[in-house]
Amino acid sequence: MKTAQISFQATQQQFCNWIRFPQSELSKALPAERMQIYRDLLFNNVCSFIDLVFPITRAILPAIQWQKLLTEFFQKAQCESPFYNDISLQFREYLTDCQHPSLHEYPWLAELLQFEWLELYLDTFQIEKKLLTRQSEWQLNTQVWVLVYQYPVYQWSSSTIIAEVEPMPSVILVWRNDQDNICVESLSVLFAAVIEQLNQQELVEQDIRSLIKATFPDFSSVQIQTQIDELKVLLIRLKLLDLPHTNDEENG
Repeated sequence: MKTAQISFQATQQQFCNWIRFPQSELSKALPAERMQIYRDLLFNNVCSFIDLVFPITRAILPAIQWQKLLTEFFQKAQCESPFYNDISLQFREYLTDCQHPSLHEYPWLAELLQFEWLELYLDTFQIEKKLLTRQSEWQLNTQVWVLVYQYPVYQWSSSTIIAEVEPMPSVILVWRNDQDNICVESLSVLFAAVIEQLNQQELVEQDIRSLIKATFPDFSSVQIQTQIDELKVLLIRLKLLDLPHTNDEENG
């Protein structure tokens, strides 16, 4: 019984090894033709999930390079979920965690992979609306992401030409609105710092004033107030900050 168990485990291990590396030796107990069909189906299924999530990366990278990344991921990564959103995340994490040479060859690649996966996340995951306490008028009504990029990957499309890609450092705000559309807005460094804090905790206007003063100590009181007013106008325009209630509205 024990010998049979060891034999089965050895065959099972050989089966898995061959799926990842079809050039390796195949047990005579495993029919080569059927194994090839199974391997092609599994590989193509995984690749289709990744292609679906990263269409711009796939279009911009040379086809040979993209196929090489898919093959290497299939061979070396340890996928723990069959769902396409998890597989795509594991593909991105595999490249970034091992600091894959392609990230150095294409310095924009990690940022583009992150942004494309974030689009999937925002499009498919349930994002709960924030519970507003009304203790402060500075409460964002939904979850947002403040991202710093060296390349404007959020503006790229499948027609972007890799030879024309140039660094353009920027800070952006990303969120999903009430119509379930993914929105992107460019931010100043100051607004990014304040919104990042608003996203993490509840602030009152004096907190924002202190944060701006700490970030830009040379700002006068008038300049600080101008920045606060402009930020409020921006957040209300983006519908991330609810309009303050007036006394008439509350009494009505």
